Amino acid sequence: MIRKLCNVDQLPEEGKLRAVQGDGLDLCIGMLEGKPYAVQNACPHQGAPLAAGCLQESYVVCPYHAWRFRLSNGQPEQEGDPPLQTYEVRQYGSEIFLRLFQPVERP
Repeated sequence: MIRKLCNVDQLPEEGKLRAVQGDGLDLCIGMLEGKPYAVQNACPHQGAPLAAGCLQESYVVCPYHAWRFRLSNGQPEQEGDPPLQTYEVRQYGSEIFLRLFQPVERP
């Protein structure tokens, strides 16, 4: 399923984070090298809102305990920590869309 996330002018500045909520989603959006990325907005450690944190290099830094996750793929800096859920983001003209994956049920 594809859904509109926002317009290009609503994206955060390069190196900044922004929370986007709606339709049951709570996302942390960030810009790296001119490309938007989306990850879950809740830190898997204690649920801190990641968009309230910061972006250091290519890592989202949790505002509560400084856990770090790579914005591009949700992978944690520390081995053994849980990764973030990531979402595919695409730009079409002046609009930004998010691809939501539906789980496949198997018999």
